[in-house]
Amino acid sequence: RRTRTSAADVISWSGCKDSQTSADTQVAGQGTGAMSWAFTESLNENKQQTYQQLLITIRSKLKAKYSQKPQLSSSHPIDTNILFII
Repeated sequence: RRTRTSAADVISWSGCKDSQTSADTQVAGQGTGAMSWAFTESLNENKQQTYQQLLITIRSKLKAKYSQKPQLSSSHPIDTNILFII
């Protein structure tokens, strides 16, 4: 039976769990997503993070003010201990 899969490694960052809603926020008077803000801030503070470290950093930035819990998913199993590279 054929499946609709790809040989490509697809990695997705999500602002929250499926059962949650991602929040919006304002930074310097500009509207942005809370997850987008936390993601950028985390990378600006430390560009050398693993996927797992980055996810933990993002979640900790949001935890004080938002109930959303960002998620990391992929099309295939990945080693979350490798460096995240843009």
